Amino acid sequence: MNHHNVALRSGVRQLGIKAPNISLHPLGKLCSDANELTCLHNASLSIVDSSLIAPAPLINLRHLIMHHAAPGLELLLDGNMLPRLHSLRGFTVPLFIAFVRRANQMKTLDTVDHLVIIDQPINEERCFSFKQWHIVLDALPRLRTLLVQLHNSKCPPMAMADLFADYIRRTTRAPLTLFSCCIDHSSDADNKEHFINYLEERIEMVCPSVQFAFINPTRLDAWV
Repeated sequence: MNHHNVALRSGVRQLGIKAPNISLHPLGKLCSDANELTCLHNASLSIVDSSLIAPAPLINLRHLIMHHAAPGLELLLDGNMLPRLHSLRGFTVPLFIAFVRRANQMKTLDTVDHLVIIDQPINEERCFSFKQWHIVLDALPRLRTLLVQLHNSKCPPMAMADLFADYIRRTTRAPLTLFSCCIDHSSDADNKEHFINYLEERIEMVCPSVQFAFINPTRLDAWV
């Protein structure tokens, strides 16, 4: 969707936004049937005037994919615009930015039960920020599936394994069903293997009933 396209018709199921300053008002009217939204490079969202009638919720949208940070995405993640959102997929930083920009940062998204979170694009080395992970995971307390992909060339600190295990421990009201952690093995393989082994031990400690479906030196899949 961009400013040069003809107005969309009903029946559109998958929608990609790649233009700046897309208003939520026509988005709700023209794309009410969409069930998947992808935010591409240069995408941004806006509300024409907050004093006017609020934009219509995207009641059929179930999947949100974020390839880049999209200004205004926090307007979709306010808990009202996407009342049936089921799954999120995106990089840590864009997800973090969207959540911290929300008017109510304490609002949790209880309908989201599937998260694929990627620490960064491949070969783009950055440090690990626990604040970013905490903000994202705390906003999604009822996940059933948590898939983590770590592409950093450096091994994550062991404290990140503690973070994942603690999240599993805290999801007692709506227990996590599947947890997967996959780390790029092209560098620092020995330390990353140690990380996976430590993560396995920590998960077993907080959830003795866990069943490990797949383990290799840099990947762990667990049925919780």
